[in-house]
Amino acid sequence: MARARKRPGSRAASGAVHARAGQRTQRAQQGPPVKRRPARPDLERVVGELELHQLELEKQNDELRSARSGLESALQRYRELFDFAPVSYFVIDRAGAIREANLAGARMLGLERRAAIGRPFALFVVPRHRRELDELIRRVLSGEPGPALESRELTMTPRQAEPLEVRVTATVLEEPAPGVLLACEDVTRRKQAEEALRQEGRRKDEFLAALSHELRNPLAPLRNGLFVLERAEPGSQRARDAASIIRRQAHHLTRIVDDLVDTARLARGTIRLERERLELNELARHAAEDHRPLFETRQVQLAVHASGEPLWVDGDPIRLAQVVFNLLGNALKFTSAGASVQLVLRREGAAAQLTVADTGMGIAPEVREQLFKPFRQGPQSLDRRQGGLGLGLAMVKGLVELHGGTVSLASAGIGQGAQFTVRLPLAEPGPAVAAPPPQPSAVRAQRVLVIEDNTDAAESLRIALELIGHSVEVAYDGAAGLELARKAPPEVIICDLGLPTLNGYEVAQLARADEALRGVYLVALSGYALPEDVERSLRAGFDCHVAKPATLESIQQLLGEKPSWASRGFTRGHG
Repeated sequence: MARARKRPGSRAASGAVHARAGQRTQRAQQGPPVKRRPARPDLERVVGELELHQLELEKQNDELRSARSGLESALQRYRELFDFAPVSYFVIDRAGAIREANLAGARMLGLERRAAIGRPFALFVVPRHRRELDELIRRVLSGEPGPALESRELTMTPRQAEPLEVRVTATVLEEPAPGVLLACEDVTRRKQAEEALRQEGRRKDEFLAALSHELRNPLAPLRNGLFVLERAEPGSQRARDAASIIRRQAHHLTRIVDDLVDTARLARGTIRLERERLELNELARHAAEDHRPLFETRQVQLAVHASGEPLWVDGDPIRLAQVVFNLLGNALKFTSAGASVQLVLRREGAAAQLTVADTGMGIAPEVREQLFKPFRQGPQSLDRRQGGLGLGLAMVKGLVELHGGTVSLASAGIGQGAQFTVRLPLAEPGPAVAAPPPQPSAVRAQRVLVIEDNTDAAESLRIALELIGHSVEVAYDGAAGLELARKAPPEVIICDLGLPTLNGYEVAQLARADEALRGVYLVALSGYALPEDVERSLRAGFDCHVAKPATLESIQQLLGEKPSWASRGFTRGHG
């Protein structure tokens, strides 16, 4: 062991020792004048030097004891740092046996420290990774050129615990005996997070592929229908058939977009229910009748078994109809010709129960837990005959839960059919409160200004409105539209929101500030259709907000029902 370095105060102490030794020698030489046998000077000098050396040795012993105490304290601190470190540390010998382990290391192995000492570290590593561990230890002990620290990611199997993913970092120890220090970091959560990200990435890719497939499918019939319309005799059967195809495919595309928007709203909790008292048997029967032509086309039998008593619930009729549509559509999608689907309603205690059961493909156990999550589907063949984006059942679950109900799934397995059951709280008996159906009324011709930067969208809307008798002007940006409106004020402005020069919100604000345009009916027509988008439109001064793609019928209805902006008592915000 190297000699401990003297501390600064030791020099002063050594000087004091020399002074005391000198004083003793002087007293010995200049003692009291007593009569005694003369001392030999050499002997006295030797005695003085011995006393001096004795004092120095005592001082050195004190310093050594102090240094040893300091080293022991430092060693204890380092031992505590080793023992209580959050990282698992192991010292293993050349044979791979555990020589030391800190508390975190013992916990990682699921053992007391005493029980871990002497055991081969490789026993706690899965067999497929033991060769990597051996190679790691060999490289560290061999002194081969390389990084000072070597690392590997291994799977460890603690005693009576789940396997752990561990990053093992090794370095060589020379004293007190040659060995290897292993620092083991549990990276299980990180690896799980990485795997979850990979799965999400795969699901995203699968969803984008499915979305591309679902969007491309209607394009062929749309193009073919347009080809026929351009060449067929107007009013002929071929022209009518082509128009019918285009209408169906446009409806299909609209449904895809609506499902995507509804899924986003459910995820964000922004869907608002328009509740009313309704009778569930009647709602389900209407939904089934709307679906029946599709079932007949696919040669699948649809049977409705209504409850023998009224089932009153407080719910949003549009959203509950959407639940039934999605369940029936899902059953039809996975049921082949000749099979059957049953829609059964009954009372179960304080709940109204609606069950859709089919005799179709069935559902594998490993898939069931995933089906109510967005963008999740069972396995499909290359032709994606069943289609869809994996949104229907997720929307069913979200909408039912918004109504305070539950939805469950049962299936005996592949080829055994499936059964979906919805339970909703029953309401007090009473008549359904429903708004009277709108009465058709003739809409007078009006002056309409369309502000839309998409040329095809603007021109197609202009042509359609002119065909039903309106006078239409078109502008392709916000500033041009506002200038056109000031020159010849229209009765109605249909305005996109995402416009160049001035956006739609700015157009509405400036129109409301212009005395000549204050009475104009402002309609926001946009692909931005979330609740916050609608609220922002109303704050800017729009009378209503219509999501793209809007049907001509809905726009015509708006034009027939429009009140003047001033008569609405609408308070314009500063948005």
